[in-house]
Amino acid sequence: MFEITRQGENPSPQFWVIVPTLNPGLAAWAQWIDALNGQSCQPQKVVVVDSGSIDGSLELTQAAGFSVWHVDAQNFDHGGTRQWALVQALEVAKTEGDVAPEYVVFLTQDAVLSEPQSLCQLTVAFQDPQIAAVFGKQLPKPNAPWMEHHTRAFNYSATSYKVGLADKARLGLKTCFFSNSFGAYRLQSLMSVGGFPSGLPLGEDSFTAAKLLLLGQSLQYQATAAVYHSHSYNGVQSFQRMFDTGVFHAQNNWLVQKFGKPEGEGIRLILSQWAFLKAHPHLQNKWIGALEMLFTNGLKFCGYKLGTLHRFLPHALNTRLAMYKSFWQKRA
Repeated sequence: MFEITRQGENPSPQFWVIVPTLNPGLAAWAQWIDALNGQSCQPQKVVVVDSGSIDGSLELTQAAGFSVWHVDAQNFDHGGTRQWALVQALEVAKTEGDVAPEYVVFLTQDAVLSEPQSLCQLTVAFQDPQIAAVFGKQLPKPNAPWMEHHTRAFNYSATSYKVGLADKARLGLKTCFFSNSFGAYRLQSLMSVGGFPSGLPLGEDSFTAAKLLLLGQSLQYQATAAVYHSHSYNGVQSFQRMFDTGVFHAQNNWLVQKFGKPEGEGIRLILSQWAFLKAHPHLQNKWIGALEMLFTNGLKFCGYKLGTLHRFLPHALNTRLAMYKSFWQKRA
């Protein structure tokens, strides 16, 4: 366990930011850095773990003064790489006599802080000693398709909330919903569950959140802290993403056993999408949107089900069906 030293005379939260990168794009990465530099609460350290960017973004990273760690793209692991970067940075800090952070904020390269108070609003949740991890609101980017507008509203409400293990009777598997696109952890709590796991196709954030809940700690959703983060997945990509999710759930069946099955959430999602379509005609014609909704959700359902059955499929087919193919390539 790494010892954390508190600086009693400094009321600012002591935190680091860690972000994986791979060719984020010069303009987009410059925007990301500008948003971070504009925060009223500044991190003591920014750690970038790069998987071989060749788009010129590394020059911006170095000019910003961030610490940079490198990993081969084929060895990138959603949980393992984040944990490796954190441990390496902590070891360097210890060697140099620097103060370890109380909290660690994780972002993705496409999650842009939406306002100067975002990091302050995120880390202020740790004033409650029961909170082990907190995640913020995700807003759709201006050019996001209507389904992404809905998904952000569906998963990230306007009201903050706190959840503990007792809430699983009400929320089921959604109790351990969490996102490392914009999430923070109390360092001692994260290390108490062994840090992020390696060897997952995705879901290291929900996995870790579940472990924290099972230890009796709580999670916080902080609606006042936000980033712009959304995707423009086509049908194939939506299928692949849900295939990976099905693999994750099948390989970690303890999540379903402890928190419940996720299927009921799908019905609620479809009903919510239809209501959203009718309430936001400026985003999409409701009948065209309904066809898109049925097609996309059908693909997602098939992808998820195939993912849960991956053990019965040939390795080559699993690799083809997955979004994160490095997970399977390392198992060849």
